[in-house]
Amino acid sequence: MQRAKLFRQLLEKPGLLLRPCGYDALSAIMIERAGFKLMGTSGYAISASAIGQPDLGLISFGELLEQAKNIVNSVSIPVDVDADTGYGNALNAYWTAKNFIWIDAAGIRIEDQTWPKRCGHMSGKTIISKEEMVSKIAALIRAREEEGSDLVIGARTDSRAIEGFDKTIERVVAYAKAGADYVYVECPQSIPEVEHLVKAIEIPLAFNLIPGGKTPKFALSELERIGVKYVSIPMVCLYPAVRAMQESLQALKNWNLEKVGELGINWSEFNELIGVKKWRQLEKEFGSANP
Repeated sequence: MQRAKLFRQLLEKPGLLLRPCGYDALSAIMIERAGFKLMGTSGYAISASAIGQPDLGLISFGELLEQAKNIVNSVSIPVDVDADTGYGNALNAYWTAKNFIWIDAAGIRIEDQTWPKRCGHMSGKTIISKEEMVSKIAALIRAREEEGSDLVIGARTDSRAIEGFDKTIERVVAYAKAGADYVYVECPQSIPEVEHLVKAIEIPLAFNLIPGGKTPKFALSELERIGVKYVSIPMVCLYPAVRAMQESLQALKNWNLEKVGELGINWSEFNELIGVKKWRQLEKEFGSANP
């Protein structure tokens, strides 16, 4: 089954759908190995891991596209791509959608920030008009139609921190009417707000949860109960990986190789994870193995 079509089916199923985010092929493999049926990419995490810089629009469209392609190629599950603002106006968004369709992304999400954007949990954000964002959504839909794709289109609004909740409701409704398949609200501030958002639209509502971020610590069970359909967990791979590297490097600095070994998996486990056995078998089949 096409991955975009499978993504649509997952969104239609009852219950809360989790979107763990990866930032490279290895983290994507780990997500699929853990049993998740869907994953996303995180621009925040890709910017940090690929160029060592914050999510301030510093990494280019081409760099993110290349990383997304590696992620998509490393797994069989649908990948919902964080495409920032679409990297410009409606024409840029149209071209962005085409490129992500060509690498078999199952979904694409753009946001209504100005470019260069910044992480949704940072201060100092600015947003485009509601009308301009509606035009961008139309451009994504046109690209999808021209490619004969089932690409899932997500529309994110960062208006809660800038225009307030009432204006956020207006944008959510407008983006849903424009044809988005789900609407993603950055940093709702209470359960009553989330309930209001769920009731305002007939399509799935999504947002993210980040440790230490500006979204309250909502319980997943409570979000499922009130009808939230889709929750992104952007840092589920990056933050634990960073902590593990900090601890392992500190152990090495202290000449404690035993602890370094205890903190990670071993040689054979890692080789199994990245598919060495498969490649050895192919070597034998094709007669290219070293004697």
